[in-house]
Amino acid sequence: MSHFSLKDTEEYYLALSDQPKKFDADSPVTNVFFDDTNGEVFTVRSGGVTGVTVNGMDESKCTSFRMEDRGPIISIKFSPDHKILAIQRNHDNQNAIVEFVNFQDLAPTNIEYCHTCKWKNAKILGFVWPKVNEIAFITDHGIELLQVLPEKKQLKNLKSTSFSGAWFSWCSQSNTVLLAGNNGVLLQPFSLNNSTITKLQKLELEASKPVMERDVCVIRLCDATWCAIFRHSVSTASSPGPTEVWLMPLSSPNGYHHTHVLKTGLVGRFAVHVVDELIVVHHQSSKTSQLFDIMEESKVENNTAIHIPIVAGNSMKPAKDGDQLCPMYSGNWVVFQPDYIIDARLGCLWRIRLIPSGLAHSVVKDEIPKIVAVLLRRTEGRDTIYRMMNQLVTEAGTYLVELTKAFDEIHLVYRKWADLEMARNTAGQTVDTSRSPHRFPVIISQAEMCSHVLQSHIDDKYIVQVVTAYVRSLGRRALAAQHAAAELAVRALVARGAAGRLRALLRRGALADARPLACQLLSLGRLQPAAAQLALDMLARLHAKEEIIEVLLSWDETISAVGVARQAGGTTWNTLSPRKLLAAAQQYAEQHSEPTAFIAIYHMLVNRNEKLRGSPHFLKGEQCDSYVEYYKRLMSEQ
Repeated sequence: MSHFSLKDTEEYYLALSDQPKKFDADSPVTNVFFDDTNGEVFTVRSGGVTGVTVNGMDESKCTSFRMEDRGPIISIKFSPDHKILAIQRNHDNQNAIVEFVNFQDLAPTNIEYCHTCKWKNAKILGFVWPKVNEIAFITDHGIELLQVLPEKKQLKNLKSTSFSGAWFSWCSQSNTVLLAGNNGVLLQPFSLNNSTITKLQKLELEASKPVMERDVCVIRLCDATWCAIFRHSVSTASSPGPTEVWLMPLSSPNGYHHTHVLKTGLVGRFAVHVVDELIVVHHQSSKTSQLFDIMEESKVENNTAIHIPIVAGNSMKPAKDGDQLCPMYSGNWVVFQPDYIIDARLGCLWRIRLIPSGLAHSVVKDEIPKIVAVLLRRTEGRDTIYRMMNQLVTEAGTYLVELTKAFDEIHLVYRKWADLEMARNTAGQTVDTSRSPHRFPVIISQAEMCSHVLQSHIDDKYIVQVVTAYVRSLGRRALAAQHAAAELAVRALVARGAAGRLRALLRRGALADARPLACQLLSLGRLQPAAAQLALDMLARLHAKEEIIEVLLSWDETISAVGVARQAGGTTWNTLSPRKLLAAAQQYAEQHSEPTAFIAIYHMLVNRNEKLRGSPHFLKGEQCDSYVEYYKRLMSEQ
């Protein structure tokens, strides 16, 4: 099967941070915690007595401090503004308590206080910070949302809701908590926004297929919130079947209302990330990662859309810690949303990034347009698209069909964007683009396509076929060829003597009539006489009588010019300079030895004077005396 390979690219489409964020590795005296809301690693040495270090990708938020050891720590997190530290400890046979320490400039102020859960005998499963000065206790009895008043060393109850849960998953990007009840058969999401708790639509799973905590996470994707569930099917009693990832919408204001099923085709241990609106499914045993794009066109049946990986599974680019290679897909890796990886044994924190060019490193020929469509939906996809298109144009003899379909994908996105812009700007219409399922990270205009791609290939062997395909693709998406594209197409077709193709494009309306285009055709008339006639025909369709007259005069077609002017009548004929016409007529008469041509035009102008002024004579300011004398000489010779 034929493949396309983008030049100067590596095979990897995912990579870890160039340099990991280092922290003290997990050890008998050091415990490591991760706060996924702030993206920070806490290392607590000797219960905090010998120090607590906070590290994250944002160097300005990193700090270290000491605290008293009051028992084993279960969870430790800063508020979003880093002014309050919350600590949950493992206190046996005591009510659930969370301790608080006020901070100023990332240093503790020694102001400490605590809060006890409202439900007696409740177990705190964890706590989260929905926003500055608001904390939620997630317990096996329900959720308690509180306002933290650091100056008063108090917490004020804002809202609480009861639910019997065994574990939970938290999405800091949408402030959504998913509580699992009934042994993993019932999943109940709650939204913690606007200082309240909102109960969302519950997810009831098959009683025979309950889920465990490790197989569930809440993610933010395409401006919607989803519950991602690993579904491990069973083919036989002894051999498990391939795993699927089910994305079930929890809150979808933008049109995503159905479940997406991602087919991995693999069995084993998995983890999921979201990178640039792509779902990344990591598979540990094969040491590969798969990419899924739920924005890809897919058929929806029974309210479910099926997806396969957009490219073949591949390993991430090998990462280094200094000069040493890091073990990839290690059993020590722990993943957090949206794109964090921690190796507590190694003491490294990374974020995953997409390498767009890697998506085009090796592509099945037929899937080239699909990869272009995928890149159009990626924030960093533009440069790779330009590189792909340039290579496809250079190799158009092999990839013309795929190039044409790639043009179609680019123009489809532009068409959707243009329609939304038109609706937004139309008087009397209100369009909430935030609710649209369409995202437009990359919009490529005709001017950009010409300047970044087509212009540099104007002398290529297959440029006629390429520009023809481009212009026809515009027509298929109901887009008018703008000046940049039309000018380039005309120049390429005329230079290559493809007047027939040019005539066909004009006849079908693929290139719209326009005065600048007609002027360009006229300027190219020296290379291709047919271009000049096409220009004249275009000016006629545009009813550009004045321009036609000037063209005919420049072609030494004086009689025809006067004919067009008289046919136009009115201002066009009445204001036409008599001196210009007589000069052109004299030149024509002398070059072609046809004095009657001059005499005929002279009589027409005299008759015009008679009608306009009641006198056959020319005005002195019209400077026609020499032509009157020339007329008299011609008449005397008759």
